[in-house]
Amino acid sequence: MNSRSIPFDRLPFTDLYRGYINRSPEVMQYFSGHPFSDHAVREHASRFHFPGDRDQSVEALLHFNRQLGAGSQVTAQLERLRDPDSLVVVTGQQLTIYGGPLFTVYKTMTTLLYARRWEELLQRPVVPVFWLADEDHDYPEAAELGLLANDTFEQLSLNNGSGLPVGREILGDSYLVFEEKFFDRLPESDFSDEIRALLTRHYREGATFRSAFGGLLLHLFEKHGLVLAGSDDPEIKSLISRPLRAAADNPEGLSEALESQSLALENAGFGRQALVQPSNLFYIDSDGGRQKLDLEGDTWSNGNGQVWSREELRRAVEANPERFSPNVFLRPMLQDQLLPTLAYVCGPGELAYYAQMKGAYQWAGQQMPMLLPRISGTLVEPAVERVMKKLPFEFEEYESRTEDLETAYLKRSVPEGGGDLFADWRRESTRLAEDAKSRAKEIDPTLEASADKTETRIQQQIDQLQQKVTRAVKRREATQIQRIHRVRENLFPGGKLQERQLSFVYYMNRYGTDLLDRMLEVLGEEVPDSHKVIGL
Repeated sequence: MNSRSIPFDRLPFTDLYRGYINRSPEVMQYFSGHPFSDHAVREHASRFHFPGDRDQSVEALLHFNRQLGAGSQVTAQLERLRDPDSLVVVTGQQLTIYGGPLFTVYKTMTTLLYARRWEELLQRPVVPVFWLADEDHDYPEAAELGLLANDTFEQLSLNNGSGLPVGREILGDSYLVFEEKFFDRLPESDFSDEIRALLTRHYREGATFRSAFGGLLLHLFEKHGLVLAGSDDPEIKSLISRPLRAAADNPEGLSEALESQSLALENAGFGRQALVQPSNLFYIDSDGGRQKLDLEGDTWSNGNGQVWSREELRRAVEANPERFSPNVFLRPMLQDQLLPTLAYVCGPGELAYYAQMKGAYQWAGQQMPMLLPRISGTLVEPAVERVMKKLPFEFEEYESRTEDLETAYLKRSVPEGGGDLFADWRRESTRLAEDAKSRAKEIDPTLEASADKTETRIQQQIDQLQQKVTRAVKRREATQIQRIHRVRENLFPGGKLQERQLSFVYYMNRYGTDLLDRMLEVLGEEVPDSHKVIGL
């Protein structure tokens, strides 16, 4: 296994993300220090103040992790958080079927690697944490999974959810249909039985998305020191309710802070990742459904016709914080109320959210964490690597449509000068036709229409001949064209980065359940300042 780097400016990443990677002053003004600078990390850590209660956080997290099957290694890690000097590097995402796409493990690996690096740098305990976004409710995203079947990208989906936060969704009959379809599509290998046993141990009928996702993550990464956290838990919610209360007490202050930063981003040409709304709160009803709270004047309301005055909502949040849930802007503040967060490991989209939030952290009276870009990578199988060497394209060119790659290849495959020959032929034909039409018109003006038709037929004949040449080349190069399709589907399935499309389980099935451990070793010294092409 090996790794090489591709600059982000050769791949489909935003200007904001590239600017952050390159420490552009125009971008860095929206953030709090840069994680690639040891000096900045030391400075940030020296100024850090944790607003929560460490012992209470540890006790709540011990209970949370034990519910998900954590063992003694997690307990030992959490006990380290009682140390007043301890810090965490945290990442997180929505709870997806079978752990989701490859970026799940890239986030986790970045968190593990930098917790180790910074513990050595700072000479302070640094614990890696994965935040289970168990209150999110984007079920369609959580219920999708991509794999390759005969070198063709295929996306499988569960049936619709029940409207609960995804962490509470229960795997039912529709899951069994999905499970059968997934294993039917998964290529048979020496590791298939082991993969089936691993997945069915955690993802089984009656399990929730949180218990399944959390259990799988612990199985894969507990031995490396990973700890889990989340907020859809009464004990934890009671510890981190201060930002929820503040959002109920002073919603205008939060919205104004977010909008001011968002407008600055727009004026700088970066745009905004999400719209700012008057309310940043959701309400969990008696059936467990998550409903957006709307604010109009002095009245709060939800979609079920319930209304509260400002004072009533403030008291409700204080009395029953577990009935209230944060939106995308408020969630990180709850996270940082529970955890002594040195840095959050993020993807490009999350970085864009955080770019809107510096003023919001000031509003909350909290210290904004450093933002550490997750590892971005593409796995390249040996057979695909061999095929790539026989084709004339660079890695990043495979982002193009298959049809465009095919056309580009065929143009290169036409005998030297062949493409120019047809273009020259058309131009010369047009020039001669103009002379002929002019002379015919002088002799008899009624001949002009006939001359036009003749010119059109000549151009059509040239087009037909070129098409025949192209088809002949295509037949001759059929094997190469198949290779182009194969490489493109492996590197950019569905036209998008592999890390966003393909399940990491697909690769574990092909290369063994220890694949992630080996990837951690290879990526051990890498800095996530470029896209990593990882040869398997």
